[in-house]
Parts: sequence; structure tokens; C-alpha cells
Amino acid sequence: MVTKAPSRPRRWNSALNAFATSADSPFPDHYDLAAERKIVWHLLQSNAPDPADPFFARYELYCEREQSLKHMQAMYAARQSADALVPINDARKIKALGQLAAQVEDTMELHTVHAMRLFLGLAIRPGESGSPSAGGKRVAAALRALWSLSGNDNPYADWALIEVSNRIAEVRKLISAQQKRMLGKLDELKQKGLSYSILQAREPAKVRLGFVSPYGFMIALLLVEVDGYARIVKSAQYRDLISSQEGHQALQAVKHKCRSIFERAVYWQKYLTQDALIQLTRLDFLPTAQALAQARVNTIKKLFGAVPKDIFMGLKQPRHTKRHLNLSEAEYRLLEAVPLVAEAVSVNPEMIQLLP
Repeated sequence: MVTKAPSRPRRWNSALNAFATSADSPFPDHYDLAAERKIVWHLLQSNAPDPADPFFARYELYCEREQSLKHMQAMYAARQSADALVPINDARKIKALGQLAAQVEDTMELHTVHAMRLFLGLAIRPGESGSPSAGGKRVAAALRALWSLSGNDNPYADWALIEVSNRIAEVRKLISAQQKRMLGKLDELKQKGLSYSILQAREPAKVRLGFVSPYGFMIALLLVEVDGYARIVKSAQYRDLISSQEGHQALQAVKHKCRSIFERAVYWQKYLTQDALIQLTRLDFLPTAQALAQARVNTIKKLFGAVPKDIFMGLKQPRHTKRHLNLSEAEYRLLEAVPLVAEAVSVNPEMIQLLP
């Protein structure tokens, strides 16, 4: 068995004209500021360093190098971390860039009442009872709120965004398949000599979007695809390729799936942004979490169940997220040990009220 010789402690040259060196030193002569600080520490602690001290010259050199490093760091900051060859005036321009912004207002053009109603939603007439239907505007706002919560390391916000995105992708896939089938039937008419065009509104509705999150545009894209699909269904129905009942059922199936997604997104947002839950983070799930954090976990599990492990660990992330966390290996192992499927912990009911 070969035993490794113990490493020898580092020795510093105590000569008056010598100094410790380091390969990662910022100075050309590899001056080691940290090592020299240890050597002249007794002088640094003195209110009046003694010039007769044998290390006084190294103390003075240390003070000079410390000021030199501060100057280098100030220049680095002024140069905005740019390469040393870049003039400071050019480097400073990066701070004046600001955020990217659209030069023209984003709009959406819709031709059918089917897509327009999905965008507008449906409110209940005052004085009457019923269930309102969330529209694209409301859903986009809900998803924007969930997107913001993802930046707070909220695993349920991540779960909500992933679920909504996946369901939207499924509807778009369904629309694409059905649309391809109907366009195939319409193309057969062209081969037989019948010329046609896809129906469109004489005066399509052009609506302003005003979305400030990628999820708003995800909803807009879904709506324009529903609109295009509705035009194709009506075109096929108008030319007797499908019956009125078939056309109605085809559109209702797609609209029902869209409304289901919309209601689910609003449901997620309604509860995750409640005062009792809005501060929820992954750290609340740790065994060392305080009582109020445990109460949040208890409540969220009763509302939505256990978050999937791959989402909780960040292995599966939303299409767009504001989460920018780099966990250490120790933190990752700690989160990995959290028993998500286990029963929620028992907490004092006065700490948090279960949401209705």
C-alpha cells in the first residue's frame, strides 16, 4: 500500500526585498496579495506601524499593491467587464442600450366569431347567475403572473406553466391534423376543376394585444390557429364536403379544449397568487423549514397534490421561466431527499387558513 506523503505547509520568503507569489495573481510579477496580508497582518492591525519593523518595507509594498488592485477593479467596472483593448467610452455604451422593445404595436387579426369569443371571454349578465368563461386576455395575464412566480423558485408555478404549455401543444397538434385532412378534401375539388378560396371575413377584427410575456403570445398563436381552422371548417362545410353537424362538432371539440386550458390556467393563478401561498418556494419543503413554510406546503398539497419530482428538482422546466438558480451539490442532494409523495406535515391551523 502506497501512502501519500503529507503536504508541507507553504513557506513565505521573509527577506525584505521578497514577496509571495501566486499563479492566479492579477499582477504581472505574480504578487500574492492574500499571502502577503498574512505576513504583514501585525502591521495592518497597528494604528501606527513601526518603520523599524523588519517587515515594514513589505507592508508598504502591500499597501501599494492593494491600492493598485482597487484601481484595476475600478477600471474593470468602468469598462463594463469588456476586453482591455476596448475604449472606456465605447464600453460604457452598453448601459445605455435598455431593453428591446417592439417598434410597432402587436396586433392580431381574427376572421371568425369562434376565435374572437375565445379571445374576449364571456361574462355573466348582471343580475343573472352562471359561470363566466375566461378569455385570452385574462389567461395571458394569469400566465404572466405564473411566469413571475417561477422567478421566486415556486415549483408549482413551474408545474402550472408546463401543464398549460403541454395542453396548448396538444390542441395545436389536433388542429394541424384535422386541418390537413380537410384541406386534402378541398384540394381534391381543385383537381376536379372546382376553384375555391378559404372563407374570410369582409371586415376582420384587428385587436391590440399588449402582451408582456411569451405566454401571452403563446395564447395569441393558439387563437389565430383556431381562427384559421374555423375558416377551413366553414369552407369545407360551405362546399358540402362535411355536414353542418360535422362542422359544428369539429369546432366545438377544439373550443372546448381551449376553454378547458383557459380555466385551468386561471385556476392555477387564482390560488398560487393568494397571500397565503404567494411566497411558496422549494425551500419550504425542507425539513428545516419554519412552521409557516410547512403550512404553505400543507395547503398546496391539499389543493394540487404532490408536484412531480422531475419538476421539483428542475430537471424539467417550463418553456419560458424566470428561474435562474444554480444549486450547489449539497443543496441539490438536500432537495432530492424531500419526500414529495408523503403525507403533508401536520401544522397549527392558526398559522394558515386553507383556501376555499
